[in-house]
Amino acid sequence: MSRSATGMTLAGLGLAAVLLISINALSGKLFGGDRFDLTDQHLYTLSDGTKAVLSKIDEPITLKLFYSKELGDQVPSFGVYAQRVRELLQEYAADAHGKINLELLDPQPYSEVEDQATAAGLQGVPLDDGGEQVYFGLAGSNSTDDKQTIAFFQPDRERFIEYDLTKLVQQLAFPKKKVVGLVSSLALDGDPMARMQGQPTQSQVVLDQLRQTFDVRDIGAGFDKVPDDVDLLMIVQPQKLPAKTEYAIDQFVMKGGHALVFVDPNAEFAQAHPSMFNPQGGPSAANFDRLLKAWGVELVPGKVVGDRVAARRVNAGSGTHVQAAEYLAWLNLKGDSINHDDPVTGQLGQLNFATAGDLQPIKDAKTKFEWLVRSSPQSELIDTAKVQGLPDVLGLLSSFKATGERYTLAARITGPADTAFPDGKPVEEKPDDAKKDPAKPNDAKPDAAKSDAPKFTADPTQVKVAKEPIDIIVVADADMLDDRFWVQVQDFFGQRAATPLANNGDLVQNAVDSLAGTGDLIGLRSRGSAVRPFTVVDQLQRQAEDSYRAKEKQLQDKLRETQSKLAELRTNKGADGKEEPLTAEQQQSINDLSATIIQTRSQLRQVQLALRQDIDRLKGLLVGLDVALVPLALAVLALVVGLVRAQRRKRRAQQA
Repeated sequence: MSRSATGMTLAGLGLAAVLLISINALSGKLFGGDRFDLTDQHLYTLSDGTKAVLSKIDEPITLKLFYSKELGDQVPSFGVYAQRVRELLQEYAADAHGKINLELLDPQPYSEVEDQATAAGLQGVPLDDGGEQVYFGLAGSNSTDDKQTIAFFQPDRERFIEYDLTKLVQQLAFPKKKVVGLVSSLALDGDPMARMQGQPTQSQVVLDQLRQTFDVRDIGAGFDKVPDDVDLLMIVQPQKLPAKTEYAIDQFVMKGGHALVFVDPNAEFAQAHPSMFNPQGGPSAANFDRLLKAWGVELVPGKVVGDRVAARRVNAGSGTHVQAAEYLAWLNLKGDSINHDDPVTGQLGQLNFATAGDLQPIKDAKTKFEWLVRSSPQSELIDTAKVQGLPDVLGLLSSFKATGERYTLAARITGPADTAFPDGKPVEEKPDDAKKDPAKPNDAKPDAAKSDAPKFTADPTQVKVAKEPIDIIVVADADMLDDRFWVQVQDFFGQRAATPLANNGDLVQNAVDSLAGTGDLIGLRSRGSAVRPFTVVDQLQRQAEDSYRAKEKQLQDKLRETQSKLAELRTNKGADGKEEPLTAEQQQSINDLSATIIQTRSQLRQVQLALRQDIDRLKGLLVGLDVALVPLALAVLALVVGLVRAQRRKRRAQQA
């Protein structure tokens, strides 16, 4: 490089640095302390849900923010995060009009403030081997001495900070929780047998999150009456429920109770988390047809939804051979697959479902069927047998044929409804006394009239027509509750740190909030997700892969045919079954076929490489635009404002 070129380069860098400093100085002077929230979900603006919670506070609340300044000195990113938390809490205090007393504390080592932090249950984190700990947490209390804490503000949850703070304030403002009655055949709360034996068990994150705002009680699956203090039923993958329990659920709904129901035609959860109530190899399909029919909806039996657009990428290879492919039955749903007109799903960005079923309204039903989550038009129904065990991912993809129909994966059912038990209350079956009577032969044939047909009796307290329009939410997937499909869980100094990859947990909490009548948190719960998908890239990638699959299939067919011919030639046997020496023509054919195989494999690699390069190039371009566009726009805006002001000052000076 010549001296002149080097000089030009240095001068250019110098001018760029001067321009950057000037823009920062100008922006600071023009905009002062003003802030502009340009994030897609307005993450830096106090939401309406937060304002609604703050406006309802009756009794004073004290919030103590414990933040060790040393943490920010050692790790500057924590200093920036702490500043945001502090400013957000100050906005809370301002909007609460005196109902929130905010204290900012720096817990120095071995100080009384550190003792307060420890007593409040905050998480101390060592910075070095010296043993001194730093703190970054929040302790809240109300006038009745209820306490809530955020043990440590983890950077992974920065996008959810407003939700976490508002939830804490709401818990202090309204300490009495609504009661959710849990009826589940799946081990959402860990295997009870393992717990009885003192073995460690782990509940699913969705249940942990629900317990933060609701009193979730497992009421089993054999009750004959829903407890009076239950506000809402959450029914997960019901299987072989006794008739008395179905009757109790029916009457709960007929009397105005609400229910959130998960019914799955193929629950993978049971295989991944077997328990004493649902061991491996047991039934995988839900059985809740009687009540669903009474509510005007049915789960299409034996079928799961396959969606070409929403299919998630998985490893379809075997052993050390990794081959990425889209699995039609594991879905990442977003965009117009989520109903943005319903408060439960209105703010959700994306949902991950697995081997989900299709919900259909019953013909001539009196209830109203409204979809909440549905597939794309590029969908079909797949037999459940094809997705059980180890599914043939590539086979499903090659045989895919879109029906053009959008299948409903979750729906809200509202309106008038009749009981599922028009003949009265089912009679509880008693043990067969005949088998216990030694005077009677054990091989006595059962009376045909006393077969499996259920019996009913009149119940004077039965409600046969719903007292008020029912409000039920049905989700045709139970696997979406499984951590592995939507959230990353890490251990943070002995505490579970959950980072959502999709809004599955938000869907459940929003549904419970909506059905239980506590919906202030709905609007801000789903404001953050760790995953920001490149929708355009995904679409282009899908189109490219469609083309790639056709070419790949053509080459693989050619490869298999060539290998088959080669195998035949190499096993050249005579009429007596013994191998015979190859002729010169046969040897030449083998050489030609071997060359063809090498050439075909090379073409396959080139196709895969070309696809990867196109996708990487496009992603790089979009990432660059995504990172640089906003700073450039702000710089241009600041320059324009500065020039306009300079022109005005110049005109005023000339006029003077």
